[in-house]
Order: sequence, then C-alpha cells, then structure tokens
Amino acid sequence: MFDLANWFKRFSFERNDKRFRAYNLLILVLTLSLYLLNNHFMHEINWFFMFYFNDFLAIVVLLSFLNIVYPFKLTNIWLIILVTLLASFVWEYIALFIKKGAIFDPMDIVCYFGSMVIYLIILHFIGGKINTSI
Repeated sequence: MFDLANWFKRFSFERNDKRFRAYNLLILVLTLSLYLLNNHFMHEINWFFMFYFNDFLAIVVLLSFLNIVYPFKLTNIWLIILVTLLASFVWEYIALFIKKGAIFDPMDIVCYFGSMVIYLIILHFIGGKINTSI
C-alpha cells in the first residue's frame, strides 16, 4: 500500500521558511537582472551570450521562483532533475508545436542542466544540504 507520509519523509518536504524564500527571491532578482543585462548589452560580446546565456539562466529562474511560491523546499536532487527534464521537454519539444519559428537545439538542454548545477551549488551554500534520497 502507498504510504503518503513515508513518501513525503523520503523526499524531505520541509516547509519553506522566510529566510529560504528571501534567498530565493535574491537569486531570482539577480538572475533576472543578468537576463536583462544580456538582452541589452552583453549579447554583443560573443555567440555564447547571444544564443545560450539566457538558456543558462532559465532553470535557476524557474527553481528559485518555485522555491518562492511553493510551500515546501525544493531541495531533493531527483525532483530538481525531474523539473529540469520537464522544462527541457516543454521548452525544446512542445514549443515546436506552439511557437512559430521555434527550433530544437540540443545545446539548450546542455545549458539547462548547467543551470541546474549552478542552482544546486547555490543551494549548497544557502542551506548546506541537498537531499539525495530516492
């Protein structure tokens, strides 16, 4: 039988606290600031900033936003990987059917996972723990 309480313990769904949300708000603001800087100034530096830097920021923005609005801390590495996979699927595959002119670029997926690693590193420095239980 499926034990929901045990499942929650396994993925360590801790309640979000104000400090954790404040850190994620700061991450979100800084990341969105980098996005705006890239769109207005940095995109002319080289091809990485023109084509991939915003993709490199995307998962950090998504995960920090989720940790602000979601009542539980999203710190389980497997759930973070799942969110990254789902976002990659939607942004790179589903978008082909929704947005005219959208193209599939496997380097975008690499950037999304790089962004995920950056967020995990930030999480480590913020909270000191990343849950790796399955």
